[in-house]
Amino acid sequence: MKGKSVLLAVLLLPWLSLFKVDKLTFKRYLPVLTFSSLVIALISELSKSYTWWKVKTPIFPRLSSDISFIFGPFFIANFWVFKLTYGNFKQYMFLNVLFDYMFAYPLTSIAEKLKIYKMVNMTRFQLFILSIATAIINYAYQFFIQEALKSDSEIKKQN
Repeated sequence: MKGKSVLLAVLLLPWLSLFKVDKLTFKRYLPVLTFSSLVIALISELSKSYTWWKVKTPIFPRLSSDISFIFGPFFIANFWVFKLTYGNFKQYMFLNVLFDYMFAYPLTSIAEKLKIYKMVNMTRFQLFILSIATAIINYAYQFFIQEALKSDSEIKKQN
């Protein structure tokens, strides 16, 4: 039960950081946050097949993706990274590399000591590289969405 309580906290606590956030700002990044969560869920599905990592006591054992990480810290951290850096790719990558390093190394070590999850057939370095690749894909997706929204608003102005 202790493990599930920790995972429930991992899911819910990051959301507390959004109470004072402007709704329009949140909506601006919601498509990329949803896309990113889908990508991470797909990676989690692959993790189950290839046993890259194992979550000890998932909140919902029947799901192969552990939603506590996907819709907790990953979702909210992605929001803050985009809010703080979107439009400046160098800053975006710097912050992502910092977060991805913290996740792959010290936080994964802590999670393993707390028996929340453990790495099995994936090294921390591979996790770090996978996280960076995901960040690049997310930025490209957000750029695509922004351009599509700009084009759509320009078309509406012409009509």
